[in-house]
Order: sequence, then C-alpha cells, then structure tokens
Amino acid sequence: MNEQISPIDKSNMSARVYNEVREALVAGRFLPDERIRLQDMAERFGTSVTPVREALLRLVSERALHMQAAKMISVPPLSLERYLELRTIRLQLEPLAAELATAHIGPAELAKLVELNAQFEQAGTQGDADARMGFNRAFHFGIYNLCGLPTLQAIIENLWASMGPVLKAYFLHNKAMSLIDPDQHRSLLDALRKHDGKAAAEAIRQDILGAAPSIISFLEEIEELEKSNDMNVRGAKAKEPRS
Repeated sequence: MNEQISPIDKSNMSARVYNEVREALVAGRFLPDERIRLQDMAERFGTSVTPVREALLRLVSERALHMQAAKMISVPPLSLERYLELRTIRLQLEPLAAELATAHIGPAELAKLVELNAQFEQAGTQGDADARMGFNRAFHFGIYNLCGLPTLQAIIENLWASMGPVLKAYFLHNKAMSLIDPDQHRSLLDALRKHDGKAAAEAIRQDILGAAPSIISFLEEIEELEKSNDMNVRGAKAKEPRS
C-alpha cells in the first residue's frame, strides 16, 4: 500500500478517493503492474471498502487502472502499444489546450509558469526525479487549466494518470533526467508571452515527441526481456520429465 496517501474527509467519499488516487497515479506514486488492494486502500483512507471500490472502478473505466479479475485491480503493465496510443491522443489534445490558453494568459499566470519552469530545471540539476515530474506536471497544467474547456482539461488529466506510472518506471530504470527537454519549455514560454497559439501548440508537440525515442527504447527493452523470460520458462517446462 502506498504510504503517501493520507486519510481524507468522509463527505462525498467516493469522489475524494477517486481524486486522491488519480493524483497519485499522475505523480507516479504507483508503478506499472502494482496491485491495489481494496481493504488496504480503505484502511489508508479511513473508510469502508464500498467508496474505494466505486472510485477504483471509475478509474478502471477510464483505463487508468486495470481489472484482472472480479476483485483484483492493478496499474496497467508497461506496454509499447499502450504508450503509442496515449501519445497519439496527447499529440492531438495537449497542443489544442496550449493554443487556446494563449488567449487567456496574463502577466501573473506567466510569472507563475516561469517560476515553475525554474524549479523544474533546478530539480533536474539536483537529480531529483520526483520533484522534476511534479514541477513538469504543474507547469503543463498551469497552461492547460487556462484553455477554458473543462472537459478537455479532464481528458488530459486522465491521460496523465495513465502516463504517470510509465514515466516513474522509466526514471527508476534509467536514473536519467534527460527525458524532458528544458528548451521546449522555454519555447513554450516565449510563445505564451507573444500570445502565439500556433507556436505554443508546436512547442507542446515537440515536448511530447522529444521524449518519445527514450520511452520507446525503454519499453522495447522491457518487452524483449519479458519475451526472453517467457521463452526460458517454456523451455524449462518442456524439459521437465514426464511421470
């Protein structure tokens, strides 16, 4: 059970559990294939199993979680195919949100984004992957939340809930901080200053695409390893003496 989830207020419990768990997924506090046990989660939140089940089933319906059996819910496993699907959708929706946000951004919002990006870059210098993921998320949603389309914002948040565990697994595997290019953030800030929607959309596209080769290479390596392990297991079973 993840120790970073705290008990919450009991009013509207299912929605609150949903928001807390989705936030934990976005932040990379769960890893791919990690099982989420209803009773453990209920104890952590200080509630009964029913609102936890409702919240988790909602996340299953959004494909942020995976149901393997009637009572077994987990984070989806690493999958190159799933990553490519998520990337394809993100490339359509996130540039649109950034483009629309340029019409609503003011000096205060821009100053906050500059500050978040500075913290993001500092976290990279210090080698703090968790902090860097957090500041990167805050930077992006500081923009997307200005698009003026709440439904679009919610869909993008759901996509990030699916991406969070993938990115965390990548960072743990590679111990690298080069996944996100700071130059794309700077290009995006420049486009926002100029209220240039097309340039902002392109900066977001390049930000997403810039990370892709490293993630794809990582996922291919994982899938090859799993395939090799599976073949070894089958080979061992084939050699077992028959009674």
